[in-house]
Amino acid sequence: MRVWSGITLFLLIQCAGSVHADDCPPDLRQANRPANPDLDLGRRDQPLPLFMWRYRSLAAELYLVGSVHALNVTLRPLPDQLENAFEQSTHLAVEVDVTKTSVPAPAWVSKHLLLPNNSGLTSLLDETRRDRLACILEQMSIDYVSIGRLKPALAAMQISRARLSNLGYQAKWGMEQQFLHRVGHREVLELESPEEQLLLIASPTLEVQLEMFDESLIGHNEFNAELISLMSAWLAGDDEALAQLFGDRERHSSEYREFQYRLVNQRNVGFAQKIETFLASPGTYFVLVGAAHLGGSDGVVRLLDARGHKGHRVFSGDRIDP
Repeated sequence: MRVWSGITLFLLIQCAGSVHADDCPPDLRQANRPANPDLDLGRRDQPLPLFMWRYRSLAAELYLVGSVHALNVTLRPLPDQLENAFEQSTHLAVEVDVTKTSVPAPAWVSKHLLLPNNSGLTSLLDETRRDRLACILEQMSIDYVSIGRLKPALAAMQISRARLSNLGYQAKWGMEQQFLHRVGHREVLELESPEEQLLLIASPTLEVQLEMFDESLIGHNEFNAELISLMSAWLAGDDEALAQLFGDRERHSSEYREFQYRLVNQRNVGFAQKIETFLASPGTYFVLVGAAHLGGSDGVVRLLDARGHKGHRVFSGDRIDP
């Protein structure tokens, strides 16, 4: 799977330079809009598994929910089971609280997120990459000034976010923002910090970052097909299929696969450890973690199971009662 979920932190960076597209490559000449998968959970004859697990301990009750960070407004409302669990919760836990207004200091941004020595993104790209970048920037109405000093991986995130937005998938409809804007009396807990997430993306070698950058420049049909595959797996509650989509990296370098291990597997361990502390503390916890982190042999659900925490999978026909 090559569609970046991204971090909802916008960076406004001034830089010199521009790119222009004289003629788009054939696979980028038309930005197709995909239809949403026809998987209405409320109209299925058989209940579907949700990306949701219910845990109970002596001290706490916890709902672990697999989130999609950017959704299409047509995919609302969310299943009743999620809404009812949220209504009961005393704590809301998310990877990062994107409603906070604080941003990293300019010196920190310059040190960790920007290319060194005032160099620009296009200086790292061959002619093929520059042509594809120019075409996508023009189609998505992205100003090169906004990404031209960013490291390639961060520029890739901004491009992928814009492509998703063009297809109607926006962070403001994503599950985190939907629930954070209704947090009310609940305590908000963060599993990570924005700086931790950004440093993880910005830390790989230039070669790995250019592999990531190439993924943001794939053809429209391929981008759309991968988005549909991801959303279909999520809506169907197929956690194994979703894990396989994100784990299909054989075509990449060993260094890239090592980065993917840090991005997914190592963070899974950290998430499981945090969730275990919630289960030891009084309250009802509604925990949102990117859906790709939950399934598979190294996912958070299996890690919690190995630690002795047996979760109950919630289905679309289940009732969530106090």
